[in-house]
Amino acid sequence: MALDLRPDAAGAPPDTDGSPNRVRKFVVVGIALLAVSALLCLGFTPMVFNSVVQSMRDSAENAQEGCGSLGFTVDDKVKIDGLAADQLQNAATIIGVGQKMQVPPRGWVIALATALQESLLHNYTVATDHDSVGLFQQRPSSGWGDAPVNANDRRTPVQRLTDPQYASAKFYEKLLRMPNWNARRLADVAQQVQISAFPERYARWEAFATLLVNRITKGAANGVVATAGDPIRCAAPGQVTGAGWTVPALGQVGSGFRTPDRPGHAGVDIIAPRYAVIRAASGGIVVTSKCNASTGNCDVDGSPSVKGCGWYVDIAHTTGLTTRYCHMVSRPLVTVGQTVVAGQPLGRIGSSGNSSGPHLHFETRVNGDAVNPVSFMAARGAPLGTRQ
Repeated sequence: MALDLRPDAAGAPPDTDGSPNRVRKFVVVGIALLAVSALLCLGFTPMVFNSVVQSMRDSAENAQEGCGSLGFTVDDKVKIDGLAADQLQNAATIIGVGQKMQVPPRGWVIALATALQESLLHNYTVATDHDSVGLFQQRPSSGWGDAPVNANDRRTPVQRLTDPQYASAKFYEKLLRMPNWNARRLADVAQQVQISAFPERYARWEAFATLLVNRITKGAANGVVATAGDPIRCAAPGQVTGAGWTVPALGQVGSGFRTPDRPGHAGVDIIAPRYAVIRAASGGIVVTSKCNASTGNCDVDGSPSVKGCGWYVDIAHTTGLTTRYCHMVSRPLVTVGQTVVAGQPLGRIGSSGNSSGPHLHFETRVNGDAVNPVSFMAARGAPLGTRQ
């Protein structure tokens, strides 16, 4: 089924409106429903299905705050409704191998999402599709499992690939050879490692994989490691957390989310100098890139009497999440349908549209409904506000 992610021709609502665009909301909800139906096709029982869907919803709306901690260990005794003991143990193994190999937490999320799609975290010792085996359904006929661990490793490729630690290590080894993997869309990275006939299916597991990492490691998916051995910390602009998020612009938070004096303000204003870079808060697909001003001209400064976002961009992420970036100084650097990575420049700070000075109006939406960007971003290790 093909989905048209473009907004309707009537134009998007200005940031003073607060009501979501109906077509965009239906599209986002439709994507979520497709993910839900896909879960059922994978064989989830109703009880397990409900638990997983609730976990995905929680991970999108109420993610664990904080950015992990230095010296954390994998907790393989954690309990998550809907996952059996072997699934949790395999999840802990995947994370543990990544930690041992000094792979940043973003890699753990990608590996878990891949294994969830391929095997639902069950270690299949008998081929289920052609000659695919193990947690990642890696195929010996494609060369997976050929490399022994050492000179004494005389196992067959199938035996190696059904060893969760071996399979996880081989996944990470190929992942780490890809340039810029940490900021790219999860589905694109997983596809380059695995080579699947259905690459977009990896993306539906990102929120749940993030939740798993946070539950098993007490919040490590919200952190960022700049180089191997560095402590885990919150992200600065341009740095991407394990959850896949980064700060869109450096500046103080001005007007807040739906305050008493501005109940229709569906985002927050980040005060920054004119021409400062605006970055994609997470990887996704550009669904809007246009001028929205009641004057019809976004190439000049607006005013409080002008309606609309000025030059603005909307990005659709995974699991029903979208972000909006308003009041750019000139035409955005991205176009509708373009895939962007976390931290990619989208445009520059300006004052077009309904604006009284240079700033970024930033929105976060879950299934079309606006949520407070301050708490949303803090829960993903990329808190808003001036930081070096």
